[in-house]
Amino acid sequence: MKLENVNFNKPNEASVYGERHLNDVKGEFSKYSEVNPKYDPQSKTSHIDVPFIFLESKDLTIFESKPTPELLAAIKKDEQYKFFWHPDTERVFSPDGFNKMQPTSSTRTLFDEDSGVFYAKLDLDKKHFRFVRRLKRDSVEHSILINEDILKMLESADEESIERFGILPESLGLVINSGKHTDSGVIFRESKPFPPLQEKTVVLPYHSLYAEDPNAPNDKPLLVELCMIHSPKDPLGYFVENIIGPIQDAWVLLLNNRGLLSELHGQNALAEIGEDLNIKRLIQRDFQGIYSDSTIRSEQDLKAFKKHIVGSESGTTKKSQYSHVFDGMIGRYLFSRLATTFCKYFTTYSYENVCKEIKLRFLSIQGNKLDVFPETTYRFSTPAEKQRGNEVELKDTKLPPEFR
Repeated sequence: MKLENVNFNKPNEASVYGERHLNDVKGEFSKYSEVNPKYDPQSKTSHIDVPFIFLESKDLTIFESKPTPELLAAIKKDEQYKFFWHPDTERVFSPDGFNKMQPTSSTRTLFDEDSGVFYAKLDLDKKHFRFVRRLKRDSVEHSILINEDILKMLESADEESIERFGILPESLGLVINSGKHTDSGVIFRESKPFPPLQEKTVVLPYHSLYAEDPNAPNDKPLLVELCMIHSPKDPLGYFVENIIGPIQDAWVLLLNNRGLLSELHGQNALAEIGEDLNIKRLIQRDFQGIYSDSTIRSEQDLKAFKKHIVGSESGTTKKSQYSHVFDGMIGRYLFSRLATTFCKYFTTYSYENVCKEIKLRFLSIQGNKLDVFPETTYRFSTPAEKQRGNEVELKDTKLPPEFR
């Protein structure tokens, strides 16, 4: 994929391609997922027909956080809502219809091609990578509450502090109240970033920046292209400030202002790129797994959340979870991959030196809460293939952090 070929008048085309095809190949899909391989985002299928039923509003619990009129028009008809089911889910009903959708890199979240205005995150009671991807009432509610919390920050913050940060709002959640599928949920995520920009942009997952294109093996990864376009004489400076920097800044912004630990790995972190082929903002999506620090929220008179309080879950401590999110989800699963790709193409820079520059930038951010971290790093104690259920234990690796 070449940035110069992106059609900014049809931004969803590039977004879908990046989601589906610009990602590390993790091996045979069936080796790490219980989901039918025909729903693999990297498969050759042109789209997925996703079934829905119409449900009356009285039969649903509806969680809202300022959904757009376009989203409501796409899924609401009078007092009925479209409730979507992943096609690999056992159903005891006849669908009222199907929407043409594209799988994203998470597999159970799909982009609606029919309207172009939303993603639907679905209840999929199957293990995919480490976890079973069910979506129940408490997770739907948590996602919408996190969305509302971040919106409050964005709407009240000064423009300079949030100029490189935005979100794909998770603005609507539906949960079935009774029957065989009680507590099954759907989360609707807007397709356009908030706050809106006046210029044309395209949004790509960060994993699409470091991955090679299997359909164009001679093309350089997008992060390499970005560095060569904008700073051929100092690619490392551009890489650290404009590709890594927005992620570091977003982490500090959300922790300091809302006590939120953002899982900004290559799937949840998105790069919003403008027509000048520069990264304008870091866009965050997927709020279901976000943890919060109740101490920070209390100090700022913010309401505590019911779910995912850092340090409160069995097998974890406050410091181990900070390390898991930053050193693991962000460092190991994103920064390390970005740095490895950078060094592969810019061979005058060593991996160790690149990591040092990333670390120095993080340490220099004003107001950074460095005391929340442990001295060493923590990881899952169980390999993904041996994980049973969704409970985890974090273990001390005794290794120093690479990126802080």
